[in-house]
Amino acid sequence: MTALNKKKSGGALLYDRDGNSSFDSAVSIASDYCGKKGVKFELYMFNSKVLKMESEDGGISNYVNAETNGLNIRLLDKKKMSFSYCLGLEDSKILNALGGAYSLLKYMDANEYAGFAEKGENPDNDADAPEKLGIYSDNGKDIDIDRKKSLLLEMEETAYSYDKKIYKVDKPSYSETLITKRFYNSNGIDVSSRKTFYEIFLSAASRDGEDTGSGFDFDFSHNFGDLKFKKVAMNAAKKGVDQLGAKTVASRNYNIVFDNYTSSEILGILKQSFYADSVYKKKSLLEGKIGEKVFSDKLNIIDDGLLYGGALTDLFDREGVKMRKKDLCSSGTINSYLYDIEYAKMYGVKSTGNSAGRSFTLPPDVGSTNFFIKNGGTNILDIISSVKEGLYINELMGLHMAKPYTGEFSLGASGFYVKNGKIDFPVKGIVVSGNIMRLFNDISKIADDIRFFGSIGSPSILFENIRVSGK
Repeated sequence: MTALNKKKSGGALLYDRDGNSSFDSAVSIASDYCGKKGVKFELYMFNSKVLKMESEDGGISNYVNAETNGLNIRLLDKKKMSFSYCLGLEDSKILNALGGAYSLLKYMDANEYAGFAEKGENPDNDADAPEKLGIYSDNGKDIDIDRKKSLLLEMEETAYSYDKKIYKVDKPSYSETLITKRFYNSNGIDVSSRKTFYEIFLSAASRDGEDTGSGFDFDFSHNFGDLKFKKVAMNAAKKGVDQLGAKTVASRNYNIVFDNYTSSEILGILKQSFYADSVYKKKSLLEGKIGEKVFSDKLNIIDDGLLYGGALTDLFDREGVKMRKKDLCSSGTINSYLYDIEYAKMYGVKSTGNSAGRSFTLPPDVGSTNFFIKNGGTNILDIISSVKEGLYINELMGLHMAKPYTGEFSLGASGFYVKNGKIDFPVKGIVVSGNIMRLFNDISKIADDIRFFGSIGSPSILFENIRVSGK
C-alpha cells in the first residue's frame, strides 16, 4: 500500500492521497457555498484503496485493485436537515451534491432534536492516534504482491493437505483496505483518521463416500503481520472433516455450549435492542429497562469504540463525536442505550458516539461499535467437561429469520453431542429454538475464549435447558 502523507491544514491533520488536497478543496467549496446560503453543514469525506484476490486450483483466479473517494453532506437550516452524497471529489460533483441537499431542505419536516456535534464532543487531532488504537499499520506496504499471492496459494494447499477427505477448497481470499477520512462541520469540528484492514477467508468441503461436510474460518487484523494464514486453512479443513458421520439427536431440552462464533451470532440478535432509535420506535426488547436486572448476573455486555485493534475502533463516529467505551449491561442489569446526537437530545442525555453510516447512500443513524460479551473465567475444555449430556454447537443457520423485536428464534444447527464431559459424535439436522431474553437468563457458565467476528464478539457460553428439535 502507498504510504500516506501527513500535513497540517486548518488545525486538522490530513492523510491525503499522495499529497492531494481533495479533502481541503471539499471543505473550501462547502464553506463558501453554505456561507452564501446561510445554512450549517457537515461533511464526511473518505478515500478507500482496496486490494482483493482469490486463489483456485493453485492459481490466482480473481484480482481487484481499486481506489474510490467521496463524501456525505448534511445541511441544517431552522431545524430542517437534508442529506446528499457524491462518489468522487471533483469540484463539480461536490457542488451538485450541495445543490441537491439545499434543494431538499424546503421539503424536510422540522426536527427539534436535529443538530451537529459541538466543540468539546470531538477527539483531539493526534497524528499517532490510529497507531495507538491498533487500527493502522504500514507494515503491509513492505510485503510485495508476489509474497501475498504466495501466502494465499499456500493457504489453499494447506487445506488440501490436511486430510484426503478434503475434496474442494472454495476460492480462498485475501483483501487489504486503506481508508483515510476527514470529518468537518460548521461548528468548527475538524478531525481526521486512517485505518488499515487485512482479512483472509477459506472454506473447505469434505467427503467420505456419500457423506459430506464443510467448514470455514477467517482472520482479520489491522496489522498484516498478525494474519494466520495456515491456522485459518487448518481450522476450516478440520471443521469440514469433523462433520463427517454426523447424526441427528432426539427432540428434547438440552444443556448447550454455543462456541464463541455462534454465541456472537446470538448476541447479534439482541444488539439492536440497545439502539435508542429502536427503543423510541418500540422495537426494542429493552424498552424501559434502564436500571433493571433482566439477564443472568453472569452477563456483562460492552460497546467499546476505543477497543484496541477492534474492527470498528476509531477516533470519532459518523457525526464527529469522540468514541468511547460503554458498559451497557453489568451483572445482568441494563445501564444504558446507544445514542447518536438526535436521540441523545430526545432522551436528555449525551451522545455515546454511536452514529453509524450503514450505507454510503443513506444518512447516518444509530449503530454499535465493537459490541461484545465480557470474558468469563472458565476454560472452554473445563466447561465441556462439566456437561454430563448435552450439545456443543458451532454452526447456526437461518439467523436472518430471527425476530429481534420479539426475541423469538428458531435456528438450524450443527455441532457435537457431548456425553460425560467428552465429545461423542458430530450432530446435524437439528433446530434450536427459544427466546433471547430467556436464553440470556439461563446462562450456566461463560468461558474465557472471547473471539471477535467482525465487530461482534463473545466467549463460548453454556446455556441450560434449550429446546432442540431433532428426530
